[in-house]
Amino acid sequence: MSLALALLALPGMAACQQATDVAEKAQSPATGTDKAVPVAFERETESFAFSYDYPAEAAALSGLARVLEADREKALAELQTQSAEAKKDAAENDYPFNPHMLGISWKVTGESAELLAMVGEISSFSGGAHGNTGYEALIWDKAANRRIALDAVFTDMASALEPIRQPYCDALNADRRERRGEYAGEPDDMFNTCPPFSELVLVPYAGGDGGFNRMMIIAAPYVAGPYAEGAYDISVALPGPLLERIKPEYRKAFVATAR
Repeated sequence: MSLALALLALPGMAACQQATDVAEKAQSPATGTDKAVPVAFERETESFAFSYDYPAEAAALSGLARVLEADREKALAELQTQSAEAKKDAAENDYPFNPHMLGISWKVTGESAELLAMVGEISSFSGGAHGNTGYEALIWDKAANRRIALDAVFTDMASALEPIRQPYCDALNADRRERRGEYAGEPDDMFNTCPPFSELVLVPYAGGDGGFNRMMIIAAPYVAGPYAEGAYDISVALPGPLLERIKPEYRKAFVATAR
């Protein structure tokens, strides 16, 4: 799912409310460190249910709050269109219509004077056998007042992540064994191999008060295991060699850890 980039304000939703609405409630963002509060928005109709929330730390940064509000508006518009088309198709072809659902929830994984890092969990259902869950990382550069990709933090991301590759694969396999018990399967089965970082969601994580000292690595369902196993969420300690690849403007936000 693509995130929205258009800057649309939350109050506009009230003017656009359709007659088919069953319930809608929203808490508007209040930006500024002293007055920021978590933001939550919900809308439910006969055709879909939608929710979107983000924490006070994000609401306190006006630029980030605008980006998230734009994302919320675009996601809702897409859900409205998709559910309307599905409902129309069901009526025309005489089969039952199941209301759609989309929920997007952002959580802080760490914050420093330089950066705010979050991970978004995206839960969706479009009438199939079951819903689906995906994840997205968001890193906000406070000084530049903009969102940056993870590779913008490093001088060379591939080299920076190399020291945590094997620790991640070892931790993933340990988690798999714990969840599966006696099940092993074929060694070269896609759910037994270690997925490349390109298929995973990586976001800096602060495990204490000293700054970002770990990398959170999330494998959505179907990436590292079958749907029934759910997501694999593993954090790996950041070693010294990784920190050497961090750009000078972000270096103070990160600390090495021995484990």
